[in-house]
Amino acid sequence: MKKQLLAILFVAVSGIAVAQTTPEKTNNYPEFTVNGKLGFARLKSTGNAPLNGNINGSDVMVAFKLGRKFDIATGVGYFEFNGNTTVAGNSASLKNSYLRIPLQFSGDFNLFKNEKPENDKLFFTVGVGVYANTLLKQELETALDRTSTKNMGWNFGLSSQVGLKFILSDAFNIGIGLESQSDFSKMKKDGAEQKIEQFNGLYFKLGLKF
Repeated sequence: MKKQLLAILFVAVSGIAVAQTTPEKTNNYPEFTVNGKLGFARLKSTGNAPLNGNINGSDVMVAFKLGRKFDIATGVGYFEFNGNTTVAGNSASLKNSYLRIPLQFSGDFNLFKNEKPENDKLFFTVGVGVYANTLLKQELETALDRTSTKNMGWNFGLSSQVGLKFILSDAFNIGIGLESQSDFSKMKKDGAEQKIEQFNGLYFKLGLKF
């Protein structure tokens, strides 16, 4: 996974270098995006077997153009991990609530050649980035009890996206595709460590320019 992300990053940086050698007319106004996501993930924590579960959440970001094809975006996101586990022989449900701060580089590539590039409506998109997560709250519920722990530390990871972008107007676009993320460091608190080893899912994106 990490090797694939590094390869994508290398290709993207090479693309920027090529793009910067050719002057282009660009729109310097930022684009605001809402990126919803859902999929499956695996949580690894100290003293426990990996726990499979699902993730759902969203990011709100602002993107700035780096030439005609590329942009860089950052913002804030929130997502939840839900899974079923066993505690002292009893079935339990686990819910982790995260705050996420992403930094993502992405590129849009024409699927169909057009004599007038400004009229292109469909693009293949590739994105790669890094993020910081903090575990706001962890809730564990059994048939007999419910406990919660707050502020369980920070960690960092890598993310990637591959999908399609549809231009509906100069001010509005939508996107859909696949997203992956993997933490490369662990959250630590009171001797306990945990991280999301792998997330794979779908994303749905709305973009708006003013």
